[in-house]
Amino acid sequence: MGWAIRLSLFYAAIFAVAGVLMPWWPAWLSARGLSADEIGIVLAAGFWIKPLTSPLGTRWADSLGLRRRPLVLLLIGTTIGYALFHFADGFWMFLGFTILAQAIYAPVLPLGDNLTMTAAAQKDLDYGRMRLWGSVSFIGAVYGAGWLLEGGNPDITHWLVVGGLALTTIVALFVPDIRFPVAKDRKRGALRLLAHPVYRLFLLAVGLNAAAHAVLYGFGTLDWQARGLSDVEIGLLWAEGVVAEIILFAFARQVIARIGPMILMIVGCAAGILRWSLVGFVDTFTALALLQVLHGLTFGATHLGAMHFIQRAAPPDMSASAQGLFAAFGMGIFMGLGALLAGWLYGDFGGHAYVAMAALSVCATAAALMLNRKFDGKYLRV
Repeated sequence: MGWAIRLSLFYAAIFAVAGVLMPWWPAWLSARGLSADEIGIVLAAGFWIKPLTSPLGTRWADSLGLRRRPLVLLLIGTTIGYALFHFADGFWMFLGFTILAQAIYAPVLPLGDNLTMTAAAQKDLDYGRMRLWGSVSFIGAVYGAGWLLEGGNPDITHWLVVGGLALTTIVALFVPDIRFPVAKDRKRGALRLLAHPVYRLFLLAVGLNAAAHAVLYGFGTLDWQARGLSDVEIGLLWAEGVVAEIILFAFARQVIARIGPMILMIVGCAAGILRWSLVGFVDTFTALALLQVLHGLTFGATHLGAMHFIQRAAPPDMSASAQGLFAAFGMGIFMGLGALLAGWLYGDFGGHAYVAMAALSVCATAAALMLNRKFDGKYLRV
């Protein structure tokens, strides 16, 4: 089995889990008795732990010069962590298990992305073509979980997540066992990258863009339920937005060659200004479906730009650390703050909380424009 197939299967497995977690986990927490504010805190805690454990896990991988073994061990721990939610009762137990599970899981996707980008460079593979299978499986998982949950037991959500993580662990046993340059100074990677102004500007742009998705990720399903949409329609909305993302990933190599990662990031951040300015003020399925297409830009374009920026900017012996910082800030600190803000705003303003997300997109676009002026396309001198 070739590298491209094995890595495509890895993305398919891990994003099937995301396709259950992202739209349905907050609704499951609500069904277990948590309030909107408590859900916001629980989700934020899961994001906030990432700045601590994602850089630690990726630095550990850099120090070993390995990726597959750390991936498998971390996925085993994550599966156990999510299985423990079966015993959760009350806000504090949900909070504790969330911190545990997300602490172990945080380095997994950065290590997977780092492995895939390296494999793409070594074997002349197309990252976008491999990554798109994650988006395809995400669609299937969102729609399939919505179909299973329609009039069913909400606890199905929990066991779909645990089963999906167990499957991902098995798939990870077969990803390419690429060896990397061993970092000579184990403390060098994360701290030296953080000290570089260009990398800090990159983290600001992607972090603000990620935070702008907080209301959607945390309360999109609940908001659409409140507007009268069925679970099947909600599943279709989540899935439909990813179709544009898949199309972009399918042509990623051509797009990157034509406009480069910086312009792609600017386009992705700027699309958020339009998307979040409108989505809180429309109620029909058709109008929401049209706006969901922009997910292909707000997430897809920004993510592709970020992956190729890291490949061009991070020295090889710090590549995993660079991915870890991207996850720590993009889906960690900024997303954690965004989730907490989303919980407060959604509790008070409902769907109109998206207006604050549009403001974050304005700031993200400004940071991306500044990054485009300052990055010269070469490895950062750290």
